Amino acid sequence: MIKKTKKIKNSAKVNKDILMGELISRHPETAEILAKYGFHCVGCMISPYESLEAGAAVHGIALKPLLTEINKKIKK
Repeated sequence: MIKKTKKIKNSAKVNKDILMGELISRHPETAEILAKYGFHCVGCMISPYESLEAGAAVHGIALKPLLTEINKKIKK
């Protein structure tokens, strides 16, 4: 008998501590959101080592709405 498996949605939320490089690597669909908020240096040399919170602070970006939009995007 063959069992049907349920499609598992990504239930892990992105938080302020995720490194920019990890976010883009795991969720490339978020690059568009990051650009919209002013992260135009997503591919820069520092991004793999910088947290989303630190990047938002450097660029003067409100973190809460950014996280909300990112998590909505990856939930789909």
